[in-house]
Amino acid sequence: MVLSHIIPEFIYKPLYDNKHQFHVLSDSPKTRPRKEQKGIREHLLCTECESCLSKNERYASLVFDGRAGITSRREGDLVHLGGIEYKPFKLFALSVLWRASVSTLPLFKQISLGPHEEILRSMLETESPGPPDKYPFIMCPVVSEGYLQLDLIVQPTWTRAEGHYAYRFVFAGIAWIYIVSKHKAPAFVRFSTLSDNGEAKLLITE
Repeated sequence: MVLSHIIPEFIYKPLYDNKHQFHVLSDSPKTRPRKEQKGIREHLLCTECESCLSKNERYASLVFDGRAGITSRREGDLVHLGGIEYKPFKLFALSVLWRASVSTLPLFKQISLGPHEEILRSMLETESPGPPDKYPFIMCPVVSEGYLQLDLIVQPTWTRAEGHYAYRFVFAGIAWIYIVSKHKAPAFVRFSTLSDNGEAKLLITE
């Protein structure tokens, strides 16, 4: 096993100060703030699996850095994206969800996918992203006073959305909401999720 990131290292870049450290804070009075010099990791994956997932991470990093040729158009609080490569980007998104579920770290204790964990593992291993309505997710840019909050990662949590299990992550300036269910996702998720022609709709949240 190698040291594996649950949330990829490139996501942490905006959090680092000039000493290459970032602050880890807790809402528990028993947990003291601390500094870290590397994105949170654990011994989780073999070298081969780590290499397989890293291919999709590289593409996602190009998307977030603005180097992937993505188009965007804003209508009020809705942003229309186009030109996303469906397969690598969806596999990247699903890999974060799956790694959080198999992680033993307290930070990811609320992410437990049950039987869906093995299905996702197989999808990642065979590089099969499935159709858009299979494990769909929506992305909501997190904005404060007009600025995208890139320097923020929040502990993932679970909730319910119209009777479905939903898992929320915050990283890369985006709140990611994944629907994990055998049944059809809510209409608002199917409307917004990444389509197989590379389009997605993002709802800006303050």
